[in-house]
Amino acid sequence: MPPTPHPELPPSPSANPPSPTSRRRPADEAARDGDLPHVPPSSGCGRGYGLLCAVSWVLHTVFLQLATSLYNTCSFLCLLVSSLFIFLFLLHLIPSWALAGLILIMSGRYSLSALWSLLVSASAVTATAGPARANNFLRFLGLPQNAACPDPMTSCQNTTVAQDLCCFNAPGGQLLLTQFWDTTPSTGPENSWTIHGLWPDHCDGTYDAYCDPAREYKNITAILEASGKTELLDYMSTFWKDYQNDDENLWEHEWNKHGTCINTLEPKCFDGYQGQEEVVNYFEIAARTYMGLNSYAILEDAGIVPSTTKTYDLAQIQDALTAFHGHPVSIACTEGRLDEIWYHFHVRGNIVTGDFVPAAPVGGKGDCAATGIRYVPKNLPATSTPTPSGAAPAPTRTPYSGEGFLQAYTGGVNKGCLIAAGTWYTTGTCATYTAAKNDFGAGFTLKTNDGPCDVVDGIFSCSIGNPAGTFTSVDGSLAYEGSAVFYAAAVPTRTKQLDVSTSVDNVEVSFVWEAR
Repeated sequence: MPPTPHPELPPSPSANPPSPTSRRRPADEAARDGDLPHVPPSSGCGRGYGLLCAVSWVLHTVFLQLATSLYNTCSFLCLLVSSLFIFLFLLHLIPSWALAGLILIMSGRYSLSALWSLLVSASAVTATAGPARANNFLRFLGLPQNAACPDPMTSCQNTTVAQDLCCFNAPGGQLLLTQFWDTTPSTGPENSWTIHGLWPDHCDGTYDAYCDPAREYKNITAILEASGKTELLDYMSTFWKDYQNDDENLWEHEWNKHGTCINTLEPKCFDGYQGQEEVVNYFEIAARTYMGLNSYAILEDAGIVPSTTKTYDLAQIQDALTAFHGHPVSIACTEGRLDEIWYHFHVRGNIVTGDFVPAAPVGGKGDCAATGIRYVPKNLPATSTPTPSGAAPAPTRTPYSGEGFLQAYTGGVNKGCLIAAGTWYTTGTCATYTAAKNDFGAGFTLKTNDGPCDVVDGIFSCSIGNPAGTFTSVDGSLAYEGSAVFYAAAVPTRTKQLDVSTSVDNVEVSFVWEAR
């Protein structure tokens, strides 16, 4: 029988989670989970915990949302009175229609038709649990759930054109919550995967990147601190880790590359927009979604645990994760080591107030071998190979092996590098490429976090759906089919990313390996 989840862990914002009993995190993390602000109470609320749930809702949801909606029309006294009435309503001491009337009159925000809808709804409310009653009221009042998006559509599932793109995620309609299992070096707790990012892929599996240079920030920590999100920062500092111990750089990269491409986080989609509040939303949503996806516990429940000797079949790992998520996930490996999981979602409504709906990957489901997958423990003691007496120390890394960057050179001058999709970029962070000896003969293969690399229809690309192409090195430069010369339409400028081709074009470019 699956273990009962820790009560401190809030549920994922996804709809209809496959198995709530599997949602547990290690004990040392569960205490932190409860500290993250704006996390809704667990589904156990209302079963003998009415007072506690009422207080939680007032503090974490109702008061904050009410203060936002009434800020420009209501005095401080008005807010206090409104909050008191909401508190009494949640304790079943006043009927919902009385509270509705008070709020509507004081704010002047809703029409008589909205009031009538609320009264009809209130008449159907009987002696239900506090949170259920609160949800019924708040849904009609327009506070936490899809209030500005009546009849929201689900991304990538719509059959008609969405009229309001602040209520519909497009073109990035498939949201991916991605997680790392870093062991070289190790990051995060020994019994927890860590957050990689929250990515808005297109419905066909392609994606945009760096969508709004004006909203690319270099001060994520400062933005969160200015918003009072110290608990969120503490959480991220434990579970959203960079392997080079530069968490801020990773957070900036994830927001700038992916967060700016989530259309429902654009400033125009916020009433009374406050500078950079969409950044706060991005990290809160990512952290909250991650909380409901405890990969370590899911695998552990299926008997899949880190080991220095045991190996696993891909089907074992996929079956365990699919049973929890309700759909297959993408699983990535590096040199036979399990190291990344991507959970896919569609979103009903906008990303802030909508529902995350588990979805299947588009295209491939990763690049791991079918058998012999190693799930390596974190923080293993370092080992070294003795050097024979009188011999020179062996090099720790050879060109085009292990992890490194592909630096671009044109006219003998370094002009940027290749990023994860295989495109050429001159102003951003270089992607980490993993080179491995080709099992089928000479040469080596390349991969990034986006997937295996190959030349497809004459274009160098890295994607989950790619086969692993074979590359070689000529005088230190990357070569394909014996040629170390690649081409592009131009040298990229600013935020442009350009395809790299094997067909003759305006600019010749070569790529040189830089070990990480």
